[in-house]
Amino acid sequence: MTDSEMNDSGVKESAAPIWLPEPARLFPEQPYRDLLAISGVSEPVNWVQEWKTQLTHLSPAPTAHPSLLWGGWLPLLERCRQLVDSGERHVLGLNGPIGAGKSTLLALITRLARQLDLPIAVGSIDDFYLPWAERKQAMAGNPFGVLRGPPGSHDPALAQAAIAHWRRGGTLVLPRFDKRLRQGEGDRCGQWQGDPQLLLLDGWLLGCRELPEAKMQPLLSSESFAAEKKSAEKQSASAEQLKPISPIHPELSAEERAWLPIWNRHLKAYRPLWQELSALWQLRPQHWSLARRWRFQAEARQRRLGGSALPMDRLEGLVRSCLCSLPPNCYQNLSAEAVILLDARRRCLWSGPGPRAGVKPQSSLVSSSATG
Repeated sequence: MTDSEMNDSGVKESAAPIWLPEPARLFPEQPYRDLLAISGVSEPVNWVQEWKTQLTHLSPAPTAHPSLLWGGWLPLLERCRQLVDSGERHVLGLNGPIGAGKSTLLALITRLARQLDLPIAVGSIDDFYLPWAERKQAMAGNPFGVLRGPPGSHDPALAQAAIAHWRRGGTLVLPRFDKRLRQGEGDRCGQWQGDPQLLLLDGWLLGCRELPEAKMQPLLSSESFAAEKKSAEKQSASAEQLKPISPIHPELSAEERAWLPIWNRHLKAYRPLWQELSALWQLRPQHWSLARRWRFQAEARQRRLGGSALPMDRLEGLVRSCLCSLPPNCYQNLSAEAVILLDARRRCLWSGPGPRAGVKPQSSLVSSSATG
């Protein structure tokens, strides 16, 4: 397949998979075929026909745009099935910004896994937030005024220990977190335990690694953000399929910049947890600023449903903290096995193996599994 010039959607013009349902034909074909191959799908056309039949019997029907269903969700499910069939216990990580639809995706995966008799458990890094009193102490004084979100608000050692115990043959025990509690600040609300073959774990900072001190120092200068933007655009301009992904302009205050080394140091504690990942998939926005829009949309839906939600000023702080405590173009260039690029409406614009996405990894993902 020969690629031509990039279009306004942010991907190069190329042949769309005409064997997909028409509304799904937004992304180029060859990277998508390569992604399906990673998931063990050798006959994509037959695979599509089989899933079209299965989806007609699913009630309620998936509400995602067809491009996302076919470009991301079903290939992810097939990757889950492949890992389950390996006979070993695996952890598949799903990285994505706040508001990208990770919780909705996991709910669908849970339904489909039940239909397919796949022993899959789903969890979130948010389930491992510190208990309320400890979290308030850990987050005290941070310039964003948040009590959850940034690195340091979780207990990654608890997560790593629970997963390691399960992978050695024990029962998997996961705490559960309800963000509706404590006026939207959230708190732990019990636990889940079981013996799945696969854990699908999501989180906005999943796989992010601390920067070396030499790279950390320039971030403390306000002038560095312009240089970072230029560097990111230059790096992405040579990508095989993607246009430059616009970084967010944090415009951090001096106090916020002073906390960047603190967030960075907190990431060291997450490293053993990342070692447990057999593979990592990433939902990546076309523009990082989309995360703010998506999160506010989700909160508005929560309000309409009568659920407990954060006040607007605290929600703004939460969104800002997730985007600015770890500036995306410094920390979100992950060694992902697969990348799914989303537009403003959460449609899939590009779907393929991570190395094909043209993102220079921050560092290699060390897998504890031979399949990782």
